[in-house]
Amino acid sequence: MQIDYSEQLPNQFRASAVRLYLDAFQDKLLPILGNDDRAQSVLEKNLDITHCMAAICDQRLVGILAIQNYKGSFLNPTLREMIKAYGIHGGIFRMCALALLHHSTAPDELYVDGVAVVDEMRGNGIGSRLLYMLESIALKKGIRTISLEVVSTNPRAESLYSRVGFVATVNKRIIFI
Repeated sequence: MQIDYSEQLPNQFRASAVRLYLDAFQDKLLPILGNDDRAQSVLEKNLDITHCMAAICDQRLVGILAIQNYKGSFLNPTLREMIKAYGIHGGIFRMCALALLHHSTAPDELYVDGVAVVDEMRGNGIGSRLLYMLESIALKKGIRTISLEVVSTNPRAESLYSRVGFVATVNKRIIFI
């Protein structure tokens, strides 16, 4: 099994990347975006392939690492697109909710917005390899900080991040209403 890695998402995998991202982060995104085709459509139209690294096996997207920096992020839905898909009130509400998930970054920081690997390929080192690639890119660009957040209910992600050298520096308590 050969897995190829790319520093940016190949354009032909836009739809697959959004599906993988929505599936991996459904706990935080489904309450905001819903589980119909609107979320897929809006996000597919408004993603930045340069802010996503990819793992590909047999012409199939099997893993992604979404990145945010001071210039932008992987998913960038516009208010106009959100209103078109969800109506005026629904679009504004969803943009406000998504804004709460946004992480501001310094010019010398990369923020890992998410790592997602298809179920049947987990445990093959894809997430680790994507994170090591990000670290290599950061070093080449003089980036001093790579940060991320992980919920305590995701021990598999905590283990991955710890294994590749991330250290918990802050614990936050978030209460959802």
